[in-house]
Amino acid sequence: MTTKTIYDFYKLLENDNISFSYRGSFSNNILTMATQLFKENLEEEHSKLKNKLSFLMIESFQNISRYSEKESNIDLDETSEFFLTRNVGDTFYIISANLIDNDKIDMVREKLERVNTLEKTELNALYREVLTNKQISEKGGAGLGFIEMVRKTKGKLPFDFVKVDDKQSMFFMQIELKNPKVDDGLPPIKLSDAKFIQEMVALENILMMHKGDFSKEAVGPMLRMVEENMQNVSLKVHKKIFHFLVEILQNISKHAYPINGKHDGLFQIGFGDNKFHIGTGNFIAKNEVENLRNQLDMVNSKSVDELNELYRKYLREGKSTKSGSAGLGLIDLARETDDMIKYEFTEENDDYSFFSLTVKF
Repeated sequence: MTTKTIYDFYKLLENDNISFSYRGSFSNNILTMATQLFKENLEEEHSKLKNKLSFLMIESFQNISRYSEKESNIDLDETSEFFLTRNVGDTFYIISANLIDNDKIDMVREKLERVNTLEKTELNALYREVLTNKQISEKGGAGLGFIEMVRKTKGKLPFDFVKVDDKQSMFFMQIELKNPKVDDGLPPIKLSDAKFIQEMVALENILMMHKGDFSKEAVGPMLRMVEENMQNVSLKVHKKIFHFLVEILQNISKHAYPINGKHDGLFQIGFGDNKFHIGTGNFIAKNEVENLRNQLDMVNSKSVDELNELYRKYLREGKSTKSGSAGLGLIDLARETDDMIKYEFTEENDDYSFFSLTVKF
C-alpha cells in the first residue's frame, strides 16, 4: 500500500456514491456492521431499497460461507474470500468471491444457469417447490439462496469461475439491485470490473476498504469492523491502530474539502510483513496544502524523543495548530508509527488537491 495506490483506488471508484470491500473473518458481527454502514449512508431516493439491500448482502455473505473451501484468517492471499458492495448512480452491486472445489463447479453452474433462465412465474413455482422439498437443493437442483436473489432483484446473476489449480477455482458472483422505475443512464458495471478490484485488493494485501462520505454515521461501523477483525492482535498494537483510526477518520469527517455537500474520501487497512498498513485519501483545499505539508515534514524530521517532548509541551501549553507547526494529532500519530508518515498531494483543479497518507504499525 502506497500513497499512489490510495489515489489509484479512489480514481477507480470515483463514480461510486459509496463502496465497501472486505477480506477476512466473515463473522455475523462483520455482516451486521457492513449492512449498517450501507443503510446509514443511503441517499434519500434509495431508502425504499434498504430492506432488499440488507437481505441481499446477507445472502451474499452466506453464499461465501456456503461454498467456500477455505478457513478465513488474517494470513490472507490472492484466493481469500472477498466481498464488495458498490452504489453507482441508482444501482447497487454486491459481489462475492471465494474458493470452490472444481468438482462442485458443474453443480453450482447448473443452479445459476437454471435460475437465470426462468420467467417470474416459473421462478415462483420453483421457490415453492424447493421450500416443500429440501432434497431438490441437496441433489443439485436450484438452491434457495440463488432463487431468492433473482426474485428480489428481478434480474440475472452474473457469475464466473477462475481456475486456481487442478483442485480449486475462485467462484465470482454479482447481484444487481436497482429501482426499475428509475433510469440514471449509466452503463452497468460488469463482473470483470469486480474481478479486477479483487485482484488489486489482494495484490495490495488490503483487508478492508471504504469509499464514500465520511460522515459521523459512517465512522462508527468502520471502527467496529476493524476492531472485530483484530481479535488476535496484541493489545498494544490494537490500541495504537484504534487510536489512530479514531483520529484520522474524524479528521476527514471534519476537514475534508466538501464537494456537493459531502466529505468524500477513501480508507484502507491492510496487513503484510507482520504489520498493519493504513491509508486514507481525501480532498483538501488548495490553500491548505502548504501548511499541512510543513506540518508533516516537521514531524517526520523529529526523533521519537523529540516528538514525545513536543507532545508533552503541546499538552502543557494547550497549543492549537498554527501555520508551519504540527497539530497534536499529527504529533501523536508520528510518535506511534513504525516509520515516517508517507504522504502525497495530487492536484485536481484550482480549488482542491487529493491528499493521500499511509502509515504502518
